[in-house]
Amino acid sequence: MALRCVVVTPERNQLDREAEYVSLPMFDGELGVMQGRSPMIGRLGFGTMRLQTAAGPERYYIDGGFAHVEDNVVNVLTGKAVPVDLLDAEEAREALAAALELPSNSPEETQLKASAVMRARGQLRAAR
Repeated sequence: MALRCVVVTPERNQLDREAEYVSLPMFDGELGVMQGRSPMIGRLGFGTMRLQTAAGPERYYIDGGFAHVEDNVVNVLTGKAVPVDLLDAEEAREALAAALELPSNSPEETQLKASAVMRARGQLRAAR
């Protein structure tokens, strides 16, 4: 039996695939998941989720959220999941430039700026 990867966004159930391997962009690094992985819950970062399926590799940009792994099912709850082929590197560069220009005069503004920069950098890495 393979892994089942389910990706849910606020709009819809984005993806439901069987995979041999799933790589998740966690907040503090990358997590590889194979069949028989111990249960876990983790915070997702901004980056590329990779799946190795019977039909070949698939890659999606993941926009933060949470991952839950249990009983060979990988559940991903995220704000956005986009196939990397649909990302535009130039738009990501512009978003990064705009994020770097955001003010950071208060702790709240600093946190918003840091999040915007991480998001734009994740999109840029995924688009390459």
